[in-house]
Amino acid sequence: MVTALTLSSFLYFLLLCSTLAFSPGPMTLLLLSLGLKDGLRHSLPAQFGASVSYLISILIFAVGFSELIRGYPLITQGIQLVGVAYILYLAYKQWTSSGVQISTAGQAPQTRRGLFGKGLLTGLSNPKAIILFSAVFPQFAAVGQDSAAGDIAILGLTFLILQFASGCLYCYFGQRIKHVLESPRKRVLLQKVTAVLLLAVAMLLARGFSQ
Repeated sequence: MVTALTLSSFLYFLLLCSTLAFSPGPMTLLLLSLGLKDGLRHSLPAQFGASVSYLISILIFAVGFSELIRGYPLITQGIQLVGVAYILYLAYKQWTSSGVQISTAGQAPQTRRGLFGKGLLTGLSNPKAIILFSAVFPQFAAVGQDSAAGDIAILGLTFLILQFASGCLYCYFGQRIKHVLESPRKRVLLQKVTAVLLLAVAMLLARGFSQ
């Protein structure tokens, strides 16, 4: 498998994905609520559904899109700029957000198939995933070149592992971190830290792009 991915680019990507995977969002809050209610084992079908949804998105928007714009350097550069702008937007939203809340009240028991479907639909209906894979992945992968497929395979696998790991940790340590998300002050602090990390990644990528 041919890849042009450098160590520095991979580390930037690792920082970005770790920040996104472990910061509260629709998917992490779904898994956290399931973990609080039924524990890690019963939340696994939803996590597998989420992983499948992200795999589908990677194949469509990362692999497919990279092949579509092959040979168009101006479009590639435009997509890279959109990727940086999107990360800056995420940082702004995190900084200005008042925090997220969780709720486990009134949740009826669900079958494994139902949990898998909920995780799948939550992932597929998340517009952030579409933008992430179509506009942010090109920042790290050599989109438009022969090594693009290898780069995206490595990045995609890394993303899937981090997402699954974050879901397991949210479910397993749900009771211990519940007080963090239930405290308005701690929720806001978490959002601020996430915003700073995203801003740092955007600045590093913009610097590399300008060079």
